[in-house]
Amino acid sequence: MKLNKLTLALAAAFAFSALWPSGYAFCAEKMAGVIVFVQGDVKLKRGGADYAELKVNEAMQPGDSIKTGPGGKASMVTKDGAEVRINENSTFDIPGKSRVRSMFDLTVGQVWSRMLHKKAKLSVRTPSAVCAVRGTEADIEQKELMTVKVYEGHVELQNKLGKQALRAGQISTVAGANAAPAAPRQMSASEMGKWQDGIDVKDIGKYLEQVGLDPKGARNLKVKIDKDGKSKDVEIKLKKK
Repeated sequence: MKLNKLTLALAAAFAFSALWPSGYAFCAEKMAGVIVFVQGDVKLKRGGADYAELKVNEAMQPGDSIKTGPGGKASMVTKDGAEVRINENSTFDIPGKSRVRSMFDLTVGQVWSRMLHKKAKLSVRTPSAVCAVRGTEADIEQKELMTVKVYEGHVELQNKLGKQALRAGQISTVAGANAAPAAPRQMSASEMGKWQDGIDVKDIGKYLEQVGLDPKGARNLKVKIDKDGKSKDVEIKLKKK
């Protein structure tokens, strides 16, 4: 007996899904990103369940919440091709519904982002303001004072009382939802963050394919290396290994 085309297609789909990492057994359009690094105390809250241990390769969904404890760090590649690194003592949420594409909530703590793909977009909303991160590398911290640092590209920082545009090398702060963002100024060397350097993601290019992005659209990334006592920038191209 010959199998019809529908039966063959269903069988192929089932076989392929068996190869997916843990957490991928749901519709691809519901995926918000994939976890690519976890260190220390990092928890995931999904739906009405209690917080549980978060693991590498976990597929993130709208409505999920990530919470890091002291010493805990995590990194996620989003569906749109951005990498978001989450520092310790942070609460980072993926809204279930949002009018803005690629919107994430940082209730408290600190995140660092970079764009891995030419189509990548990212917005981070805190209790103080919203950061629209475009083609850039930036650090966003929400404590009593919100602080935004831009290392590459530009960020638009906005709340109901004002808007500021930050360029590479600039920093701005927001004292709260009832205060306008401060005018950007040049960052000092002591203000430049280093915590994100402790997150080392292996073969990050392959995760672009896992979230459904064409690796041909990967951006070349600039990294700083130290050799013979001298520091220099090197450009690398992401690729799957």
